Formats: sequence, structure tokens, C-alpha cells
Amino acid sequence: MAFATTKHLKLRAYRESDKDIFLALINDQRTTRTSNPGFAVPKGEKTWKEMEEKSLSTALIVVFVEVKREYASLRKWDEWEVRKADTEKTQEDWDRELFAGYSSVHLKHPKVRDGRFGIVIAPPWWGNGFATEVTEWVVQHCFEQLNLHRLSLGYLANNAAAKRVYEKCGFVHEGVTRQAWWLDGGWVDQGDMGILEDEYSARKKQLTNEH
Repeated sequence: MAFATTKHLKLRAYRESDKDIFLALINDQRTTRTSNPGFAVPKGEKTWKEMEEKSLSTALIVVFVEVKREYASLRKWDEWEVRKADTEKTQEDWDRELFAGYSSVHLKHPKVRDGRFGIVIAPPWWGNGFATEVTEWVVQHCFEQLNLHRLSLGYLANNAAAKRVYEKCGFVHEGVTRQAWWLDGGWVDQGDMGILEDEYSARKKQLTNEH
């Protein structure tokens, strides 16, 4: 059951049955290279358990992202994937096909209500604006329902697409962490961004007036 919906998406809590599609996501180097390029090693069931204990269960909010079935045609397919006719698909097939990633917010500093934002969109759904759609919802929910004072994030400085998404959603550049990540035999900087509750309110008012 969805916790919330946007134009194209359903946002819901994670469940134990998500293990396999989650592991497939974090083992896809297209996502790890752009979101969290730690040690490039295969990740198995132990990683899922660690994520449940140390990340998913400790987050202020986690939403798993599913695409509404009427927008299934937006999905891009890898050559190795097996495609079935809709009439042949089980619910498990639909769950796997429509899974589009997840987003989370952890309380970086609870006293000052500073949430650390993160998002991963599955590669088959890249290019549809879903990262923006999820980020806008999370930002709104954090300020209007969870009473945060600010949201913070970091992104790989060579990831221009991520930068555009965050700027579009109102995040402001706050600095650079130099040589923060090791990728492809070289150091990559991390861009640091944030948005304050007053900035969110002013942006919301401006967008409302424009429409």
C-alpha cells in the first residue's frame, strides 16, 4: 500500500520482500558509481541485514519508489532482461519491473533538526524526471510534516545530472569537500548542498504566485 503518490509514482515503506530487488540495485555499478562509490565489491544478504539495522530502520523516513503501472512503458530494458507479456506477469514480476529506487532522510543533528537526504533511482527509469519528482515530495514532507529546519546532502562533483536535480528542487551550494571519493583511479570532489525551511517556504510561495 502506498504511503503517498506523485504524478508517476507510488511511495511506500520498505518490506522484507524488497531484499532481492534492493540488492540488484546496489550491485548495479551504474548506481553505485553515481550515488555512493565505496568499495566495488559484490553485496549479498549480509549487506541487506546491515542496511536494515544501520540505515533503513534508523532513518527518519525511508520511501521505496514504485512506478504506477500505467507508466510502465517509460521503463528502459537492458539487453539481458527477460520481458514477459502483461498477461503472463506475476505480482513478483510487476514488483521487480516497477521498482524505481528509494530515498531516505537521516537526522544528522537531531537538536538542530538537520536531515541528511539521499536518493537512488534505478537505471531503467533514468531520464524520466523521477529523481526530481521524489526529491520534491521528500523536501515538502520533511518541512511541512516532519518539522525539519534544514536538509543537507552531498553529491559527486562530476555528477552534473544530480546537481541539476537538487538545484531545481531548491537546494543551495554550500561548499566542496575536496577529494572525498576515490573513483576510476582518481579522486573526486563532493559538492555539499542544503536547503533551509525559510528558503523552502519562500520558494513555495514564489511557485504558487507564478501559477
